[in-house]
Order: sequence, then structure tokens, then C-alpha cells
Amino acid sequence: MPKLIRSCCENGSVLEEILAELPSEEEVSESAMFFQALSDPTRLKIVLALTRYEMCVGEIANMLGLSPSNTSHQLKILRLAKIVTYTKEGQMYFYRLRHPFIETLMGGVFKTV
Repeated sequence: MPKLIRSCCENGSVLEEILAELPSEEEVSESAMFFQALSDPTRLKIVLALTRYEMCVGEIANMLGLSPSNTSHQLKILRLAKIVTYTKEGQMYFYRLRHPFIETLMGGVFKTV
């Protein structure tokens, strides 16, 4: 871990530098949505399964013991958070992770827990 720069309001403040480096409000909001989506155990299980497999809605529903409707609702939240994407083949929708870094993130989370 890199050495942290210490900032204090009474002596040695680097607040201007900190504020300049923070992401925009929109970026922070999108990031919060991302982590909120992952905070639900059902959605987290979906994401973990998708680190290794591309799955249709019915297969995800079977894995979780949920109705297809409830599963679709969970997947919609993950889509809106830009965590998953899908391809349509006929009437089937196959879900997968949207970015490879999500797989890396999941691996890192479970190594530290």
C-alpha cells in the first residue's frame, strides 16, 4: 500500500488537492449505484456465478430458486448499475458481466473476507 499523505485542518491541509482529485458528483452517484446493487445477497450470487458462466434467465432462476419474474427484476437492477449485459438469441437472454474488472473485484472481495 502506498504511503498516505496526511491532511489536517489545523496544520498541513491539502484539502484543495483532495477536492481537485475527487470524481464528479455524477461519477460518485454511479459508483454508489454499483455498490448498492452488489449489497444484496441474491444479486451478489448472480454476479459470482457470472464470473465463470454466461447464463440465461431461467438458469439463473433455477440456481437461486426464484421465479423468472423475480430473477428478471434482480437482473434489471444489475443492468442499470452497469454490472451485467446480455445478448438475445431467439427468445432467450444470456447474461454476462459487463467488464472484466468485476471478476477481479469479486475475487479480491472474497480473499479479504
